[in-house]
Amino acid sequence: MSSQALKHPLAVVIPFYKKRFLLALLDALLQQSDQSFNIYIGDDCSPEDPSDLIAELSSRFPLNYFRFANRLGGVSLAAHWNRCLDLTQGEPWIWIIPDDDLPAPNCVAEFMAALREGRAEGVNVFAFPARVIDSTGHITSEGVPLHAPVRNYDFYLKQLKGEMQGSSLGENIFRREALMGRGGFVELPKGWGSDHATILRASAGSLIAPLNRAWFGFRQSGDNISSQRDDGAEKMRARVLFAHWLRENAALLSSPPSAEFYRYFYWKGEYYALHHWKFSAALFWQLLQLRWVCLRSANALAVVRLFLTKRRHGGEAAR
Repeated sequence: MSSQALKHPLAVVIPFYKKRFLLALLDALLQQSDQSFNIYIGDDCSPEDPSDLIAELSSRFPLNYFRFANRLGGVSLAAHWNRCLDLTQGEPWIWIIPDDDLPAPNCVAEFMAALREGRAEGVNVFAFPARVIDSTGHITSEGVPLHAPVRNYDFYLKQLKGEMQGSSLGENIFRREALMGRGGFVELPKGWGSDHATILRASAGSLIAPLNRAWFGFRQSGDNISSQRDDGAEKMRARVLFAHWLRENAALLSSPPSAEFYRYFYWKGEYYALHHWKFSAALFWQLLQLRWVCLRSANALAVVRLFLTKRRHGGEAAR
């Protein structure tokens, strides 16, 4: 373990594949008002060589860069994120940031203030409020932040009900032992829902606490997974598997999941199917599976009506 790793309590981990926004992210880290962190970049055997950026910025602050010999993210994003975690050197807190997102310049300062003020007691996950940004960095929407520490069930139910912005990967700082000691990131297709499942598992028996004096920019660039519209069937399959995972791991939640919880989980998936993803027979089938897992209903006619209503009116479908 290096002396640098011992010096700083926070590991910033960047799973790298696309170079387009990497400079903006690294510059945002360079501009952090508190530099109490170590940076680890795990290159997923990308065809886009970042060595010029690494060389330019390494002279300005320390970067730990490692290029993996095989492309893993295309098979399993969670597996790639987990091997990036293994690059870290014992820091007690881990912040994993996708290569296209953008933290505010006071994110680390706000986290370090929470440690100094004793706000980490009983907390395994810290959460920044989210701002959705576009490819140019302009803010397109702003999420409702947490106002106080919460247990994981209440945290996720708020997200399902739309009472706060969905928690993307980079919005969270994890206690190392809670993240890596419990198996790292939960495996789901395309990583869709892996971040949420991992937050729920890491925060089991503890609290999720806000860091509201800073914000985190989640980028909807048009070419990342969240922006894609033609892979809805695979994303819906991931949501079905996530629903199964929730039922099998209900003991991790601070309260037993209610029928309301699963209704909102289903309705959020239904909304994506109707308003974000291109229709396909495979998507229809996966939505039907989700309906069964969450609502214990296999009413195919109800799902057919949803799609027909959406196609006829081009707007909100009747539920």
